[in-house]
Amino acid sequence: MADLDRAQYLLERMLDLAEASAKDGCTDARRTVLQKGFTFLQAEVLEILDKTNEEDI
Repeated sequence: MADLDRAQYLLERMLDLAEASAKDGCTDARRTVLQKGFTFLQAEVLEILDKTNEEDI
């Protein structure tokens, strides 16, 4: 269950980053930084999913 909670938190954070990137005042440089953070969080979520799938087998 802890993994599910962590994945939920990471997904919510990814949404925050996506919303920040979509704002009118967001510069290209800031979007680049936000994208790096998004990509990092995405990798974390995928790692949790892989771990969970391995445990289910």
